[in-house]
Amino acid sequence: MNSVKATTLFVLLGLLVPEISSQKPKTPEEEVAFLKVRLALMKDRYRLLCNQYSSLADNCSAPAKDCKECPEGWLQVEDQCFHLNTDKQDFSTSAEKCKDIGAHLAILTTRKQHEAVEKEGRRIAGTYIHYWIGLSDIETEGDWRWVDNSTLTTAFWDPYRREPDNNQAQGPEGEDCAVVDSYTQKWYDVPCEFTYPRICQKAANPLL
Repeated sequence: MNSVKATTLFVLLGLLVPEISSQKPKTPEEEVAFLKVRLALMKDRYRLLCNQYSSLADNCSAPAKDCKECPEGWLQVEDQCFHLNTDKQDFSTSAEKCKDIGAHLAILTTRKQHEAVEKEGRRIAGTYIHYWIGLSDIETEGDWRWVDNSTLTTAFWDPYRREPDNNQAQGPEGEDCAVVDSYTQKWYDVPCEFTYPRICQKAANPLL
């Protein structure tokens, strides 16, 4: 979008929003439709302002702003999107399910990401609070790797239960895959064939 078109759109949005705001819906259905229109206009205005800011920030000392967003229903933590799915599958099937929607099992590396997962987990408030994340030591015991094959550097294992413990009580294969407790933000190693809900992750999309 060139500067002339951007400025024109900005002016139009500025005129439209107050005009729409003055119209009073008569029924709940009309109010919902009314709010959807206002929300769409405000999103368009935000995209425009964010992109304008980023363009100017590149030419001066202003702090950079990442103008990106997540699809509806996904959590946004900085430039990453997360989705908690309560459909229970084993680890490998869960990984494929994430791929089917253009994502991967979550790579949780920061406390901020864990806090967002905890908040969403409590909002969902399902029976199951453990979710698959994209971490395993399937290839080499003790060498925990993320689904993108990167090495684990910052861990959130539960120290009180001495995780990961590769407990073989559930079978000789041991525990080679990881879940996160969405309420405590702690990780546990479990057998990969167990079934749990999952957390998918993908990069946020640029605001256009």
